[in-house]
Amino acid sequence: MGSIGPPRDSEDPSGFEQRTPQKKQKLLSKPPPPPPRDEQKPKETNSDSESEDEDGMTAEQKERYLKQVRESEGFEVEYFPGISYCCKIMPLMYLDEQPILNQEVKSCSEWAISRFNSDNNTNYQFVEVLKANSVFCAGDEFYLTFTAKDDVVDADGDQSAVIFQAKVYAPIGGEKEYYFCRPKLKS
Repeated sequence: MGSIGPPRDSEDPSGFEQRTPQKKQKLLSKPPPPPPRDEQKPKETNSDSESEDEDGMTAEQKERYLKQVRESEGFEVEYFPGISYCCKIMPLMYLDEQPILNQEVKSCSEWAISRFNSDNNTNYQFVEVLKANSVFCAGDEFYLTFTAKDDVVDADGDQSAVIFQAKVYAPIGGEKEYYFCRPKLKS
């Protein structure tokens, strides 16, 4: 197999000596160390309540976000415009305009109710997705709220829909992971 570039000297297998003086200097120089924390300039804002963290959230937004996550276990989290959603739970909006994501959410909901049925010896059938939240981190961790109907018919001859919550992880290029599926907790 041929090599690309000039032949290398046997005493310089790395080819370092064949580099230009500017490239050698750049390779030998160390990058400057980052400034100490107290010297880093904070983002300028109008008041303390408006100062943002690294995710672009104000203290009030972060407090509200964390409260929503705690109280709803991630199923009821509002949209915070302009912040970084990397590794944060966010609502998936406009699913009907995103057919691939919409199908993934529906597929994960159907899979979750199937697992619930298997674990609980029930026969619920998926009806529709009501809401979906997601955390993206090497795939989507979904917080799904959907309805499903059981085979049981009530006194009026109707099958009443039950609201379920499920948490499912759909990694990029991997098998789905099931955390849980349950009837929605009463708030």
